Amino acid sequence: MRRRTALRLLLSTASAGLLAACSAPTPAQPTSSPAQTPKPTSASAATPVQPTAAKPASGPQSQADRTAAQPTAGAQQPRSGGTLRAAIQTDLPNIDPHYNAPSAYDALWVAFDRLIYMDDKLQPQPMLAESWDVTPDYKQVTFHLRKSVQFSTGRELTSDDVKYNFMRVREPKIGGGGWVTFSNWWNIDTPDKYTVVLRSDVPRPLVFDNLETFNIIDQVTAEGPDGKTQAVGTGPFILKEWAQGDHISLVKNPNYWQTGRPYLDAIEYKVLSDAQAMVSQFEAGALDMALNPPLQDAGRLKADPQYQVVTNPNTGRYYTAGWNVANAPLDNKLVRQAMNFAMNRQRFVDTMLLGLSRPATLPWIPTSPAYDSTKANYFTFDLDKAKALLVQAGVGPFSMEYLISPNFPELSTFGQIYQADLATIGVTLSIKQTESAAFFSAINNRTYPGMFAITSARANLAPGITILSTQGYNPDTNNEGFASPAYSTLASAISTETDAQKQKQLYAQLNDLLVDEAFAVALAFASPRMLLKGNVQGVGYTMHEGFDWSNVWLASS
Repeated sequence: MRRRTALRLLLSTASAGLLAACSAPTPAQPTSSPAQTPKPTSASAATPVQPTAAKPASGPQSQADRTAAQPTAGAQQPRSGGTLRAAIQTDLPNIDPHYNAPSAYDALWVAFDRLIYMDDKLQPQPMLAESWDVTPDYKQVTFHLRKSVQFSTGRELTSDDVKYNFMRVREPKIGGGGWVTFSNWWNIDTPDKYTVVLRSDVPRPLVFDNLETFNIIDQVTAEGPDGKTQAVGTGPFILKEWAQGDHISLVKNPNYWQTGRPYLDAIEYKVLSDAQAMVSQFEAGALDMALNPPLQDAGRLKADPQYQVVTNPNTGRYYTAGWNVANAPLDNKLVRQAMNFAMNRQRFVDTMLLGLSRPATLPWIPTSPAYDSTKANYFTFDLDKAKALLVQAGVGPFSMEYLISPNFPELSTFGQIYQADLATIGVTLSIKQTESAAFFSAINNRTYPGMFAITSARANLAPGITILSTQGYNPDTNNEGFASPAYSTLASAISTETDAQKQKQLYAQLNDLLVDEAFAVALAFASPRMLLKGNVQGVGYTMHEGFDWSNVWLASS
């Protein structure tokens, strides 16, 4: 099966359009300059063939082809040089590239490539693997590596390095999380220097979606004396220095396999936990980029022509709420449904999120094969229906606690609105805000008595990834304590089914179960955002919720 056909059986039900095509306003987007990538032809799914990697109009295809737009006529052309002065609010937890932390996506991860990347249509595209073969049953995947790719140290990437990465995450000391399960799916062979063969006893249609976030690191560095202080990859930048709590310095990789990239000489990140201090430095001209500024500041500055407010249009990150189903009356699904109909999601989007999002009940973006427009925002605001459901459940007035983290002031304001609306149907909501560590301890150990709200992991890849890999929805160990044989069976089937029509049926059943049980729901999408000076051009997007810096350049003022 040709490599672009590899997930087509799984993803052929995906609907068209991204967030920008939905009801939310189109986000501001910077300009960029790479050539458009033509679509390769596809081989018949029934006839495996030797694949040939698609090529863009100039140069090899990579992350850099995922830029926001093409330059307009007469615009400046990309130029090399310069240092991007940036700021992030959350420091790196460590510099291990196999530790999947969102705070690393825009900093540490720019030093690494992956075997493939997923495009905005959820199709795998070549990166370090220039092509691949997939058996029709998804039990074997053969990757053909791009030749002459070097780590930033100058050593060539080989199939042994890829195998090492797969095996490394199995070590308990690494803390590979979901990567342990993913790695254990496979027996791994390396028949030659540039070929990696993965074999499984059962179908693994989620393989490509998992690889979107699987960084390939240098085993020589990782196993050497500096393994805990240095992180070496094949990416466009090199991690020069990490001063914990202060700054992260990255410099251009002179050995990068993509000729002419990156344009920037360096990226200097300040770690500024105070969001207002970050915005102040940005407005004072000390920063070119500020990641995830407060919503009010983003709304205020987006009208100023000297700045850009950019959001990732491919986001699958979302605000979510969950209920502790072990406690009455929340053990009754009718009560949970009532709590959802009492939520004014549209008001949350319009007032607290400044129209930069859209309301949601299910976490699927429009390109997801699980997306169903009739259920995407199933729980619309309806206090009469909420009250009727409580009567149907035989539940009178009761009290409930709403637990939130201080990192999301918009959810605190949402709680106040929710509190007032619930009061009209006899439910008393008390809002409890706690520091981050206590918050996560409460939801992970299910010691919170009522409900919680937070931003969740992304849901813009295969739905099976969201269901199996997030604490909100995992059928065995979710934050809400929900369990049912039907749900477990569905989750297992979704992770292994390769037939597109059967997948569609499974997704329909899954959506029905999620809105019926209502133990975990989406509230609205939570797109990563940033402030940019007007001369910062060429920013692209990744499907792992980060921005792509390999094609960024600084225009003259």
